[in-house]
Amino acid sequence: MSDFDNIGKLMHLKLTDIEPGDQFSESEFIIKAAAETVLQADGRNWIPVIVKEIGDYQYQAVSNHFVYAVAQQAKLERVWCIVISPESQSIEQAKILAREVLPKVNLNTASRDTILAALRYLISEPSSALRGVDPIVATNRIAESNRKTWSNFNPIITLKCGITKGKKLDALAKVFFLSSLLASPPLPPPEIVSIKSASRDEVFTGLSYLSKSQIDGFEAIDIEKSSDVIFSASKGKWRSLNPISKLECGIDTTKIKALKKVFSL
Repeated sequence: MSDFDNIGKLMHLKLTDIEPGDQFSESEFIIKAAAETVLQADGRNWIPVIVKEIGDYQYQAVSNHFVYAVAQQAKLERVWCIVISPESQSIEQAKILAREVLPKVNLNTASRDTILAALRYLISEPSSALRGVDPIVATNRIAESNRKTWSNFNPIITLKCGITKGKKLDALAKVFFLSSLLASPPLPPPEIVSIKSASRDEVFTGLSYLSKSQIDGFEAIDIEKSSDVIFSASKGKWRSLNPISKLECGIDTTKIKALKKVFSL
């Protein structure tokens, strides 16, 4: 029987059934001293090792590698572990929570507060390459930029925010990554339909395309509400799409031109 049903459970596993994971480095004194405290607690590790199953009743340490190293030093027969889902995203989360790796945020979409917190963290590090950079000035200029299309950090150099090419720019990769929203192919537009005869679903499909494609601010509109209002409106005398701007559905005159991409009369 496989233990895959035990994901998320606290288990007392044989140490010999657990393979080491990533390379781990720590002072010999720290490991030996920690092993003594485990032995004084009747061989119980109160902080579990995080493991994934790699075969029937075979495991590999994926996080809390320090605890695994201490268990080995203490020569424990069994060690308390939590079995984690083997997906890379789950393992990455466990490493972040154990502070074995730094979390990173997407600079294409990060909020101003998140950018500020990340820059302050980088600047506060000993021997930081960003020391001397004003985090508020840098944050404001980055946050106000059109970051959605960035595929690298080079545009930051042009912002004159104190972050220059070289070590300062390279330091950003420690806490930021970029995943351009334009990396995915654009959505194919739906077939243009007559606004007068369109069903409610067809109205919704057209507005959803404009919203998902972030055309002219449609992503900020309540598509469900707008679809209901437009579909329910009396459209028999319409000679253009302009009356939509008077329906109080969130679509003003500046957005009428975009509607022509999905609707006709």
